[in-house]
Amino acid sequence: MSLKDILVHIDDTPHCDKRVKIAIQIAKQNEAGLTALFARADPALKGFEPNMAKRHQDHQALSEQFQGKYAKLAEKAGVTLNWITAKLPSNMDQLMNQVIQQTQQADMIIVGQHDAKRTNGSVPEDMPEHLVLETGRPVLIIPYAGEFKTVGKKVVVAWTPGRESVRALNDSIPLISEAKKVKVVAINPKKKDKRLSSVTVDQAAAHLARHGINVESDQFSTRGVDEGNLILNCLSDERADLLVMGAYGHHRFRELILGGVTQKIFEHMTTPVLMSH
Repeated sequence: MSLKDILVHIDDTPHCDKRVKIAIQIAKQNEAGLTALFARADPALKGFEPNMAKRHQDHQALSEQFQGKYAKLAEKAGVTLNWITAKLPSNMDQLMNQVIQQTQQADMIIVGQHDAKRTNGSVPEDMPEHLVLETGRPVLIIPYAGEFKTVGKKVVVAWTPGRESVRALNDSIPLISEAKKVKVVAINPKKKDKRLSSVTVDQAAAHLARHGINVESDQFSTRGVDEGNLILNCLSDERADLLVMGAYGHHRFRELILGGVTQKIFEHMTTPVLMSH
């Protein structure tokens, strides 16, 4: 198992530099190709505006500006960078369709967490949720707060014996194969759910160990603390640089419905999160 095709979303928001640097770092570590997708929307764009052509020209010029900047970083790291400029749509649904189409050949997608205080309205605030639930690919979400020199060296895996968690655990293996420490944690492991298998947290850890990963396991009871906060506390205690977890939720009629723990992590993440669905 290895990462050979990584896609990173590029936009004109303030935190883009951070996720591109992380994407280049991961591509270098895996000897992978990196595709940068410049995709943003212009909600003010109307089909018959006199300045419509100018808006598209500005979009292309902005893409070329970022391409020149990030191509230098990739070249310095010895990473092959493929640049794609998506067409400038006028609404977020069209933008998401463009991005989702481009993810179909990727081994992993890297995207930024929404920052409500520094948004410019060019990217949907729920883009990470859409990508996790619709692409069928693992999505690495980079928080807008904090700086991350490493990703995947000290790892927490949130384990529940269900399909989403199994998928996330296995999707993470290329990213955590050289981790100094991986901790697989189960929260309320005795909670009964007919949909879940009987694989324990210890068995999940043993699976990673057979891949040569330095791993240990643990389990917690919430005892009045909600599961999302317990995971966040565990990340802090472990000084983790990556959380791996399954995203529980579904997508119907363009409306996202996510599990409470998943939504908690989306909103309050303090470290990069690899999610699969």
